[in-house]
Amino acid sequence: MAVAYSVGPIKRHQIDRTYRLIEAGGYHVDLQDWRDFCRAAIARNWPMPYAEEVITAENPLGYIAGVCILRSGHDNMYPGVLDVPVFIVVSAGDTRGASSSLLGYLTAAARNKRCSFIRVWGLEPGNWPTSPDVPRRDDHGILIPVQ
Repeated sequence: MAVAYSVGPIKRHQIDRTYRLIEAGGYHVDLQDWRDFCRAAIARNWPMPYAEEVITAENPLGYIAGVCILRSGHDNMYPGVLDVPVFIVVSAGDTRGASSSLLGYLTAAARNKRCSFIRVWGLEPGNWPTSPDVPRRDDHGILIPVQ
């Protein structure tokens, strides 16, 4: 199925709809905390090097098919890593298309931020990016080299 997705930073009208994906991913974040997290990301007037960004993939009908959270990071073995602690795609018929659209955005973001790798963390509720319980580990998820 060929569907064009609109991929980019979350917009105010997408916050509550995107929360359903966060819930489906098993993250223990309540709606108000999610709203605050997203509004803080939207309110930034300039890029901050290590701040989280929320990215959505929306299909032409206005359904949110994917969401990811990214931030620049530093790894002891791989300097310049774009960390993606949350990557969720939910689509009844085009998981590959939504995933590819998000990965395309992540690749462009990694190049823009001069990152050599994208690290997509595993889907685990304990990997929520702002959780104080998340220790800094360099072995989360998979590394994707940026060409």
